[in-house]
Amino acid sequence: MRILVVSHGYPPTLSGVTLVAQKLARAMASRGHSVTVVAASADGTARVEDDQGVRVIRLQSRSNPFWSDGALPVVSQTELRQIIREADPDIVHSHETALLSLQLLRLGLDREVPLVATCHYLPRFVAQYVGWDGRLDGLAESIVWEYAIRLLNQFDHVVFPSKTQATAFTEEGLVVPFTVISNGVDTDRYRPGLHGVEGVEARYRLPEGRRMLFVSRLAKDKRVDVLLNSLLHLRQANTHLVLVGTGDDEPRLKAITGNLALEGRVHFLGFVPEEDLPSVYRACDLFAIASECEVQSIPTLQAAATGLPIVAVDAAALPELVNDDVNGFLVAPADHRAIARAVEMILDDSGRAAAMGRASLETSRAHGDAATVDAHELLYRTVIAGYERPRETWSLERPTGRWSRLLSTSGTQRNQPPDV
Repeated sequence: MRILVVSHGYPPTLSGVTLVAQKLARAMASRGHSVTVVAASADGTARVEDDQGVRVIRLQSRSNPFWSDGALPVVSQTELRQIIREADPDIVHSHETALLSLQLLRLGLDREVPLVATCHYLPRFVAQYVGWDGRLDGLAESIVWEYAIRLLNQFDHVVFPSKTQATAFTEEGLVVPFTVISNGVDTDRYRPGLHGVEGVEARYRLPEGRRMLFVSRLAKDKRVDVLLNSLLHLRQANTHLVLVGTGDDEPRLKAITGNLALEGRVHFLGFVPEEDLPSVYRACDLFAIASECEVQSIPTLQAAATGLPIVAVDAAALPELVNDDVNGFLVAPADHRAIARAVEMILDDSGRAAAMGRASLETSRAHGDAATVDAHELLYRTVIAGYERPRETWSLERPTGRWSRLLSTSGTQRNQPPDV
């Protein structure tokens, strides 16, 4: 198969979306498929690169007013058409349901090649950034819902990472076929044990005592401030909050930490490379997350695969990964006292903590990466096989202009016969 993947960004830009897009692209390339990724360039410069057999076309980009690390792609309709013609895909899979997806649909590709979209958000997430400090959140969310449904209903198939998200979108009016496929977790790397723990404890100067872990972007929607406030209600002062990640909310969170006099109990590790991350999970006693708009949560999956008890808010798709009083506790959103009580119930009872860790490990087994890749590969083949596309109308004339020069020097042979 020739697969064209579209994403708002691609590593080194880090987010759940970019990591999922990269993992899937690399896996498909390793299985012998021709994979091209189109994404914004992190530094703004347009270029073509190779990423473990994946051809990455990095688009010119501009700064993002809502997320400083997530550049906005800038490409004209003509340039995008040139890129797609040269890639000659059998299927297009968009992980971006905003500007680039809108441009894809305007090109009319739905008449020539099937379009699949993975939706990685709930409108509630967007509303938090455009709702004018909460005063217009409801209006913003309703507008985003209308836009999202209109956009996704123009695709041939939609993928959702969780049943919760799929249900929400169908209830709001999604009518095209959809499939639920987990984002997946590498259960060979994320697993219980003590491997690497001593090394990361020394390297990141992890504190002595009990460690509550949070991993993700430090962003407004993650509600890390709720976790910070929960520390005030823990009876034992030797419980520490370990934060892995960076983001625009980091200065505010550090200010809150200082205002609450928690400098000795909150530890900002910053960016932790993937090779160290599994050991950081193993070095902690539980995982906590207060975000209210998770469509699945890759860090929560990683925590489960590592065998950690989990404290999460009872919101969005988190209840699909956290079974209350089985592998952790679900608490009301924004209730820092409830989080503190749940943390103490786990950390004060070693037997309960161990049982919850085993239950987390069992929960993670259905989310292994191999099953995720298998499901996507089967979906691609099924959608392609059932799609009537007049290939003779697909123009293979050599593209011209700026992108023709970049593409012609990338060294990849294109327009090979499909293997499906």
